Amino acid sequence: MRISLSTASLYLYPLRHVFALAKDIGFEGLELALSPEVLIRGSGYVRRLSQEHGLPIFSLHPPMISAPNRREHHKLLPRMTPLARDLDCRFIVIHAPKALSLAEGLGQQYLKAVEACLDELSSSSPRLSLENQAVFQPGDRRYVLGTPSKLRRFADEYDLVLTLDTAHAASFPYDLLEAYQTFGTRLGNIHLSDFRSDRSIPPWFNMHSYFKHHQIPGEGDLPLLKFLQRLRADSYAGLLTLEVSPFALQAWWPRRVRENLIRCLDFVRKPLIRPGEVW
Repeated sequence: MRISLSTASLYLYPLRHVFALAKDIGFEGLELALSPEVLIRGSGYVRRLSQEHGLPIFSLHPPMISAPNRREHHKLLPRMTPLARDLDCRFIVIHAPKALSLAEGLGQQYLKAVEACLDELSSSSPRLSLENQAVFQPGDRRYVLGTPSKLRRFADEYDLVLTLDTAHAASFPYDLLEAYQTFGTRLGNIHLSDFRSDRSIPPWFNMHSYFKHHQIPGEGDLPLLKFLQRLRADSYAGLLTLEVSPFALQAWWPRRVRENLIRCLDFVRKPLIRPGEVW
């Protein structure tokens, strides 16, 4: 298992600062969320930072901030694919579509984009990884790939890796350990964070993502310690990516960011260490 930090957790921080902080705290690599800095500076700059700090880019993720109501992350796949290849990523992460069917409209466009990406990746190392979608409004539960079993069937059909986001699972809600079992051998990446069901947040501009989802592990409702112990028992060998809201980390206060990230990493590591082991 490799423990990674999503740059989405510090989305507006300069990449150089994120690399330095992640390395100093003890993360083993990064999940790179597309940002204006990444798109402007390009893969060469990111690669130099990776080499300078000795931190690989394990996975690539769509932007965390987009225009309101933009639901078409699959349109970024033609841009993400060469970038992932340049950075030697394991995975290109893409969310399940916000569509009721894969036979028409947005769902059909999504399916065609996935098929085109798979054709392009057939002879290269990055794998396409499908992430379970979050629920922000009741209607979101109706989407075609909403449940773990549907995601697993789609992944089996198209030979995809699955990314399990723990906060998204809680937002649906479905049982985290059951989802983990359903994903089974398809699981290659876990987005780890907590979820606060006690917070009533209006569904504006994805505010749920920042103030209700993606909370600091141990500060919400999810049985994350039990989940991490299960990963240890199963000798899970994929990525474990900390993806926490910048607001939960108190990103406006650098000292608190550092303290909170150290606390997050300690929370993750302790149940993963076997007796007699030293991380």
